[in-house]
Amino acid sequence: MGYKKVRAFASTVLFSRITKIMMWYQIREYCDSDYSAVREVYSTGFREHVGAIYVHILRQHWVQAVLLGLYLLFILFSASFLASLLYLGGVLLAGRLAVQYFFEQGLQLGLREDLQDIQASYMQPGQVSCFWVAESKGSVVGTVALLPCVEEPGAWELKRISVRKEFRGKGLAKALCWTALRFAASHKVRRVVLFTSLVQSVAHKLYHKMGFHKEEEFVWPSLPARLVNFLVFKYACKVMCDED
Repeated sequence: MGYKKVRAFASTVLFSRITKIMMWYQIREYCDSDYSAVREVYSTGFREHVGAIYVHILRQHWVQAVLLGLYLLFILFSASFLASLLYLGGVLLAGRLAVQYFFEQGLQLGLREDLQDIQASYMQPGQVSCFWVAESKGSVVGTVALLPCVEEPGAWELKRISVRKEFRGKGLAKALCWTALRFAASHKVRRVVLFTSLVQSVAHKLYHKMGFHKEEEFVWPSLPARLVNFLVFKYACKVMCDED
């Protein structure tokens, strides 16, 4: 009897711990009171990629050639290696600020599109689309959305996948994506696609684990993106509906 009591107690403790782990967040549909928090989560996550994009730009051969040429030019006119390095540092700083500026333009574009009116974009009755938030202790800590894909009629697009930095690595992004995919399956959606940039390598691993595969890659259609070879990847996955 003593052994059974100990085992029952251990099982209770284990179940309690598992429950606590599972219940540290709640995934639910978006409501109007989430508006500011959703836009803030998106903005914060978007800005995190500035550094990675800047490093990508510095790896471009033509950028390195220009920087070398400028450095030699500074040496020629200043006759000082130290002064030339300072001038080159100023150029690099200006480049970083330029990257931040263009990134901010991209951020504002997203905020003016579907995130301008989330209810109208995702939550209309009879529309096969939805926006979800992950909530922890009353705060929005993650988001995901699904809606018909404009670029590919007949497919649905997984969008706005974002988790606050301090809540990553705990399976929340995967849980959000599964929520959207289950919604897709329940509405007989057969194909889901998503678009992501070359610098989001951690996200790429998640998509592969969830059954997505990369179908194509292309340069983002803008002059600055073409200059720095900013690639966008298209991932797709076949959704298994209930009758499948």
